[in-house]
Amino acid sequence: MTDSNDNISFSIVEDTTFNNNNNLIDLMDSLDSLEKEFTNNQDLMVPYFINYNENYTVKELLLICEYYGIVKEYKLNKCNKEQIMDILIQFEINPEYSDIVSKRKNMWFYANELKNDKFMKKYVIW
Repeated sequence: MTDSNDNISFSIVEDTTFNNNNNLIDLMDSLDSLEKEFTNNQDLMVPYFINYNENYTVKELLLICEYYGIVKEYKLNKCNKEQIMDILIQFEINPEYSDIVSKRKNMWFYANELKNDKFMKKYVIW
C-alpha cells in the first residue's frame, strides 16, 4: 500500500513454507535442552557457592582470582562478594580451565599444609 503524501510503502507476504507444528516442537525441544543445561549448571554451582560463602573472605576470593589472572575485572567493577563468587564459579566449572583450577586447588592444599605445620608456618607469607 502506498500513499503518495507520506512516501512510505510496505507489503505483507505470508510464508507458506512455514510449518507451525514442526517449528514449535523444535523450539520447545530447544527450550527444554537449555533449561536442563541451566539446571545442571546451577546444581554444579551450589556446593562451590556454599564453600566460598562460608569459608572465604573477599580478600581470599580476590587472591584466587589473581591466581587465575582475572582479578582486574573485579577491582575495576567493584563487585561484591556474591558477584565475585558467581564469576569465579563460572570460571571454575568451565571445562576449558580445568587444568588451572586443579593446579590452584592443589597449591592451596599445599599452602594450607605448610601453614598448619609448626615449623613451616613461619616461612609462609599468606
